[in-house]
Amino acid sequence: MEGVNDKYILQSVGNALDILDLLTEHEELSVPEVSRLTGLGKSSVFRLLATLESRNYVRKTENAKYRLDIKLTAMGNTVLNRMEIINYAHPHLMELTRVSGETSHLVIWDRGTNVRFVDKVLSSSMIRMDSWVGFCRTAHLLGSGKALLAFQSEQFRRNYMNTVDFSPLTGNSIVTAARLEEVLAQVRQQGYACDEEESEIGLYCLAAPVRDMNGDVIAAVSISGPAERMKENREKNIALVKQTAQDITKSIS
Repeated sequence: MEGVNDKYILQSVGNALDILDLLTEHEELSVPEVSRLTGLGKSSVFRLLATLESRNYVRKTENAKYRLDIKLTAMGNTVLNRMEIINYAHPHLMELTRVSGETSHLVIWDRGTNVRFVDKVLSSSMIRMDSWVGFCRTAHLLGSGKALLAFQSEQFRRNYMNTVDFSPLTGNSIVTAARLEEVLAQVRQQGYACDEEESEIGLYCLAAPVRDMNGDVIAAVSISGPAERMKENREKNIALVKQTAQDITKSIS
């Protein structure tokens, strides 16, 4: 764990948190599956899951598998409610969705190479979107992720390029550091970023950076919708998302 001396780490707590991380990635897992994925013994996994179950962090299903329980939702909501930027941004997201007719998101940097969705206003469109509040994804696969990454320091971007997995999700995904750097330079020049069906075929996204009082980019606001409709209204949507990002910036400055 970066910034924490290993001598302070309790292995049992770390193992329990590893299991929670796994259950975030998988809807449900059995004891043998958790054992295989973590490398821990089955008896240790069973005891850790039993402890988590006793505190309502996980629950056991009828088919003897474990999944995250509702207590984590309450904890997550508490964290989100304490993030002032959400309070500032949410009214602007609601207006953006109302005017554009598309789903809007607020996204922040998470850790490593991931960004996290921390707020969402759903449009009336029936398109399926693989996102929810708390959802994480590799930054360069998203318009919002590019809007965040483009304005980080050169060293930050270099570290990202050296560590990120460039495995594509679609045929449009960026798969090389050189191409990503070209795209990020364009984002800095034009002030907005796109996800042109790079994370999900049929889904198009436009995003713009949100800055704090020091001018640092701390979040990104985006709108997403069906590719055909988003492209038809592209110029209007670009103007809307850029203006919304500016309005949120003014609210928090």
